[in-house]
Parts: sequence; C-alpha cells; structure tokens
Amino acid sequence: MGKLKSLIIAAAALSCPFLACGGSVGQAMRSAAYFAAGAYFPENGQTSAVLYISDSPETETAADAETDPAPETNAAEPDPETNETASPDTAETDDTTEAAEQPERAVSPITQNRTEYTEAPAAYTENSGAVVREHYGYSLANDHITLSSDAQVRNCTSLANETLSAAAEEMPMLDIDLSEPTVLIVHTHTTECFQPTESDSYDASCPTRTRDCSRNIVAVGDALVNALAENGIIAVHDCTVHDYPAYSGAYDRSEDTIRAALEKYPSIKVVIDLHRDAIENADGTRVAPVAEINGQNAAQFMIIAGCDDGRFNMPDYMENFRLACLIQNTAEEMYAGLARPVLFDYRNYNQHITTGSLLIEVGSHGNSLDEALYTGELLGNVLAKTIVRLAAE
Repeated sequence: MGKLKSLIIAAAALSCPFLACGGSVGQAMRSAAYFAAGAYFPENGQTSAVLYISDSPETETAADAETDPAPETNAAEPDPETNETASPDTAETDDTTEAAEQPERAVSPITQNRTEYTEAPAAYTENSGAVVREHYGYSLANDHITLSSDAQVRNCTSLANETLSAAAEEMPMLDIDLSEPTVLIVHTHTTECFQPTESDSYDASCPTRTRDCSRNIVAVGDALVNALAENGIIAVHDCTVHDYPAYSGAYDRSEDTIRAALEKYPSIKVVIDLHRDAIENADGTRVAPVAEINGQNAAQFMIIAGCDDGRFNMPDYMENFRLACLIQNTAEEMYAGLARPVLFDYRNYNQHITTGSLLIEVGSHGNSLDEALYTGELLGNVLAKTIVRLAAE
C-alpha cells in the first residue's frame, strides 16, 4: 500500500458545490442527477474547502465574434468529402518513458471535424488570485476503495464498497480488433483551455475557453491519439465544437457526434469524452493537480464513471466501471500518482450510448498547457497498454 494520507474534512458550510463538468444535458432525466457532485479536498493539510466547478460560457470577445477565422498556415488540409485528416505515420523513436510494447506496424490517428482557428493568448496583467499545485494522493476516507495497484475509487453511490471492489477485479467485456479503429476521443466542452504557462497566480479577466485547437483540450486529445498511434492503436479524434456559440445543450450535441462516429466506425469499443476540470478553493485560489513523472510536472487526470439509479437508462454501467478500474490500475503501474481517484457517481455524461464509455478530466484551469499536453501523452500510453491487454483476452 502506498503512503497513507488523511482526507481533510471540509468546512460544513458548503451545501451546494458546483459540478466538475457542468452544462445542461438537455434532458431532465440526465441533468437531475448532477447535484450529487459533492466537494473534494486536497491532501496537504489545507482546511479551506475545494469546489469542483463548471465554467460559465465566456463573454464573447472580438476573436469569438469572427465568422471567417484564418486557418494556421501549417495546418493539414482535410479531405473535402470526409472532413478528415490522417496524421503522418509515426516514426520509431528511442522513447525512454514507460509505454506499452511497441508494435511492428505503424498506424495513424484519424482526425475529423476539426476547424482551425488561431487566437493569441490573453495577456495576464492582473493578479486575481493564487494558483497552488496539489497532489491528490491516497485517502483513508470511508467512501474510497483501494484497487489492486493501490490506486483508488471514490464511491459516491449507495452501492457497497465490497460490491465495487469485486467488480473492479473483473475484466470488461470488450471485443477489441487492433486492426481497426478502436478508440474514439471527443470533447463535449471543446473550448476548455489552460494557463499559457506555469504560474503561481491567475488573471480572472482572461478567458478559460478558446476555440484555438492548439491551446484548448483538443491539443491534449492530439497528444493522446498520437501516443496511441505510436503504440499501434488506431483512434478517431473528433474535434467537433459542442460548447460554442452555445454552452447549454453541449452534451446533447456531443451525443449526436458519438452516435455518428460509432455508426461510421463500428469497430470502436472505447469512447473517451476528454475534458479539463476546474478546481477552486472557497477563497478563490485555483488548484492545479499535479504529479511528477520522470522528473517533469504532469497534470493529474481523473476518470468519471457514471452509475445509474434508474434515471439514466444505463443498464450496463458496470462495464464502464470495470474499464475505469482497469485503466486506473494500469496508470498506477506505469506512472504512479498520475491519476486522481476514479469518481463513481450518479451521472450520465452520455455513458448510456455504449459500453466502454468514460469521461476523463485532465488537470484544471490552474494547470499549464505543457503540463496537460504531457499528461495527454502519458494517458495515451496508459490507454494503449490497457487496450492491448483487452485484445489479448
């Protein structure tokens, strides 16, 4: 068992914490359950409460109002019929980081529905509050269960910890064919972005969203699918913008995107909705979850697996949970401390569409882009090793 750390009990005054991945789902059956997000607290002895909040839509800027954005000069031209761009085959490299075994064949990710838009980073001129870097580690709280790797799951449901511990030992039933596209990466909140550089402060007037795919969560998706390709896993990266110009209804729009991709690529067995979290203390301090991996700061990631209490029509949610636990164990074995505990809660996030569906938060609005990009690469290695293991079952 890893280092034991006590969970700090938060101020009882917090009765209505915000959600990590907010936004209207467009259906009352799904949105009704988001109240259960709860508050979560870092392991550093800090007594102020930490909220998981969802960003409100940003005020439209002059760049946002442009209707004909200029593409980047070095952007690959998509196929006019399919709107897809295949990345060049990845050359073999002498990678010293721990990754899945390199296959003999080279593959490329499939990028689709990408709109190139360039926007200069906002100038940070005002110190609106502090950014602190925290590592979310092992917890002794009763709502946490410990997996075989010493990684953990935070159980926010009425299901017994013993039931979940037993399920975590079972392999998900996914029929993987490594010769075909296997993974789909989408972004419900496509415009979520990060601090431009690592900093101990933030400027509240600067937007936390951008349509610039080189700086938002799409860039992290790029790093992830490229790492998958280097490990022989074919992934489809759908870059459709779902939260602009309207934020409300983003999950309805991303559901349409997921269903269309599954129809086009029926071989896909793993669907990841990739997000950036927003973690903030009650005093306005932003928290950047970090782990040091191979001497470099990485933004910790968190898997969210939804549970159905009868409101979501998710009869197979335990298959998603088993996959979450397998990924969590693989991450801990490869890069100890990279993953925050899995959040298992009464949520949907389009996980009713197919088994193998999960939401993953990479970092927070206090993390730098470089930290998030590094995590995208590491997470790609983790997913690749997980999928190769599933294919061998």
